[in-house]
Amino acid sequence: IHLGERDCSIQRRNQKVIEECPSPIMTSSLRKKMGGAAVKLAKAIGYENVGTMEFLVDDKGHFYFMEMNTRIQVEHTITEESFGCDLVKEQIRIAAGEPLSKHIAHAQSRSHAIQCRINAEDPAANFQPSPGRIKFYYAPGGRGVRIDSHVYTGYTVPPYYDSLISKIITVGATRESAINRMRRALDEYYVTGIKTTVPFHAAIMRSGEFRDGKYDTGFVERMM
Repeated sequence: IHLGERDCSIQRRNQKVIEECPSPIMTSSLRKKMGGAAVKLAKAIGYENVGTMEFLVDDKGHFYFMEMNTRIQVEHTITEESFGCDLVKEQIRIAAGEPLSKHIAHAQSRSHAIQCRINAEDPAANFQPSPGRIKFYYAPGGRGVRIDSHVYTGYTVPPYYDSLISKIITVGATRESAINRMRRALDEYYVTGIKTTVPFHAAIMRSGEFRDGKYDTGFVERMM
């Protein structure tokens, strides 16, 4: 089965910055075609367990296969929140020989979810890495806000690895409510001692182009 799509067009240097589920450009007919193609490909190669098919979609609604990631993705969180499931748990069940859970096999998208990848980088200095000790850390919370992170007050961000320090996921009944919730969550997110991309994400949430869902892979360059 396939669990819908995730739009990962907002990228910088081919690295995803913001993801959302479902995609604002998707139509029911395009979803049916792309989902069917993904399932057909998985069956053709005898693939079992969770995987992600990546496609490019042009402005005429034509889609093109790019690659398959034979693993769970960083942005699996928005599929979980939109469809109300636990993909990591389901991975383990499938690997143990269990059948698909009924709520997964018959899952339907029931809400809109957005994820911001927060990096220890300085947007004002061409996104230079900003390793160092976090002096104060306060994460937002409340209904419809999920934080996946490993950092805390006093944590030292090392210079040797990926600069991702957290993922903020917000969920709403509509795309607009998910965006507004993300704006509030970003305003309540405090990290001192290092620079982060929180202000950059907040600016995207205020962008008319983003709020209208009219963006593509060149969005970040245009905005900068």
